[in-house]
Amino acid sequence: MPSARYPRSAAEILRTVPPRHRAVLLGLGLNLDDPADAALFVSGVHAADDAITAQERWEREKGLR
Repeated sequence: MPSARYPRSAAEILRTVPPRHRAVLLGLGLNLDDPADAALFVSGVHAADDAITAQERWEREKGLR
């Protein structure tokens, strides 16, 4: 069950990364099959989700949306 804060689970996020993107990340030294690297990647996705949510909230409050 997804958490209230993050509607997408770590497993769901990792499943959605296409093989070509995994290859690019691997070339950059981030192996999504390694638990530590996967956790770092997922935390980055969650941080991006938080930033997007905050931006959308700010835009709604300012009447920009």
